[in-house]
Amino acid sequence: MSENRHATWGELLRDAVEKPGRMLEAYTAFHNYSFGNALLALEQCVRRNLQPGPLNTYRGWLERKRHVRKGETGITLCMPMPFKRTARVDDTEEEPAEPQTRHAFRFRAYWFVLAQTEGEETYVAPIPGFDLNTALGNLHITRIAFDEINGNIQGFARQREIAVNPLAALPHKTTFHEVAHVVLGHTSSEKLVDGELIPRHLREVEAESVALICCETLGLDGAEFCRGYIQHWLKTEKEITSHNAARIFAAATSILKAGIAAAFVSGSPLQ
Repeated sequence: MSENRHATWGELLRDAVEKPGRMLEAYTAFHNYSFGNALLALEQCVRRNLQPGPLNTYRGWLERKRHVRKGETGITLCMPMPFKRTARVDDTEEEPAEPQTRHAFRFRAYWFVLAQTEGEETYVAPIPGFDLNTALGNLHITRIAFDEINGNIQGFARQREIAVNPLAALPHKTTFHEVAHVVLGHTSSEKLVDGELIPRHLREVEAESVALICCETLGLDGAEFCRGYIQHWLKTEKEITSHNAARIFAAATSILKAGIAAAFVSGSPLQ
C-alpha cells in the first residue's frame, strides 16, 4: 500500500479477521476513538513503523506542552464535516425552510501519535472496563426469557429484545451477536433466530463480525469461533464491502461506547 493511500474499511476488517490480536492491539492503543478509526490508526502505525500510542492534533499536543517533530506526516482518520443543506419545501409555503446542518464523512490527516512528538511527559488514560448491563441500558435493549423449544438455537433477537439460551456454548459471543442484530437494524420488522449453524447471509456476517470485535477487544471467549465463520464466508462467498465494514465498525463502536461511556471523548472522530 502506498504511503499516501489509507486502507479501506473492507481491507481493515479483512486484515483484522486474518490476524488474531489486531483488534485488541488497536483498542489498547486507541480506545478513545471509534473502532474503525482505531484500526485505521494502527494500520498506519504498523506500515510506517511508528509506536502506537495516544493521538492528538498538532495544536492539541502543543497544549500538552509537546510539539510534533519537523517532517512528520499526520495520521489519517475519518471525521464528520458539517455542512448546510436547504430542505425541500412545498410551493404553498410562504417562507423558505431554514438550512439544516448535515454531516459528510471525510478522511483527514490531522492527528499525530505520541511517538511523533517531543516534550514533556504526557498522561496516558488507563483502558476502561466494560459492563454489559450498562451497555444494554444505554442502548435501550432488554433481555427477555429464552422460550424457544429447539435446543440447537443459541439465541434470538426481536425489535429491541434479545434472549440467550441458558445452555448456550458461548453466552458472551451469542449475546453480542444478538445485540449486534438490534444495533444494526436487522430486527426492525421480524424475529431473528440463530442456531449453531448460522445461515450464509450478510446479516449474519455483520452480526458475527461485531461479536468478534467485542469478544476479542474485551478478551472474552468466542473470538476464535467468530473468526473461523467469517474467514470461511470470505473464502466461499464474497468480500465484505467497505459499506458493510463501516456498518460493522459503527455498531461495534456503539456497543463498546454504551458500556464504557466515560471512556469515549466527546468530539473524537467517528465514522
